[in-house]
Amino acid sequence: MLSAADGWMDVAEVNPPVLPSARHLMLDRAWERVLITDNTFGKIRVSPYAFAARITHDVPSVAPTVVASTRDRNILAIESEVRGALGNGVRSFLIVVGDTRPQVEHMSHHYEIIEHLRDLQTQLPVFEAGMTTRFRDWQFRRRVDAGGQFFVTGPIMDPTTIAPSMEKLKRDPADPPVFLMVIPPFSLKWVERMESIGTVAVGDKLRGELADGIDRERAWDLSLEVASAAKDAGFAGVILTGLKFDTVVDEAAGVWRAAHD
Repeated sequence: MLSAADGWMDVAEVNPPVLPSARHLMLDRAWERVLITDNTFGKIRVSPYAFAARITHDVPSVAPTVVASTRDRNILAIESEVRGALGNGVRSFLIVVGDTRPQVEHMSHHYEIIEHLRDLQTQLPVFEAGMTTRFRDWQFRRRVDAGGQFFVTGPIMDPTTIAPSMEKLKRDPADPPVFLMVIPPFSLKWVERMESIGTVAVGDKLRGELADGIDRERAWDLSLEVASAAKDAGFAGVILTGLKFDTVVDEAAGVWRAAHD
């Protein structure tokens, strides 16, 4: 599990399909760990809890972590989903606020959810509950105190921004592990779009390179450099995010596999 990270971990973020399908079978031999999103950007998809359950049944070599968005669910609904997922072998959950939607009037308190799930750990099969955090030490510390067992932060696209970003967390070695989201900088337009939704801004040097145009191979190389810099900075692993499912199981898996061979 992510909270028990005793070595470097590579994780791929995947979106469940819009309709039930067998696409999850493509994860076999592509990735060992995946993060399952929960209706990202308000686009309704198959339940991430159900999708993770199918993975545990059909692709036992892959360990899923379910993103549990608190934006439109109360404690009862989230606990019910978690209980169902536990019964299907899912053992890892990441609590996030989630993207807001105009028609959603209620948003659960994510600190309340993490505290509730930690209390449930004394009554239910073994599972872990993590939280997202931004690069703000006060926010990170508050979420550590709330009981988060692992943390996800970022995303980052520029390897030169790794060290200063980690320093902002003021992480203590005794704190739970922190994972870094990584997005390949495929183009300047793509980078600016990602920056507009909260990705750490790239430096002037990379921005200039992007303005001149870079090919896809260079973008992947930069992502591998981000992963290397993240490891040096003390992160527990990286989560490759912002990609289409086919890219995750094909191109991205090939790049990461080649880098480790």
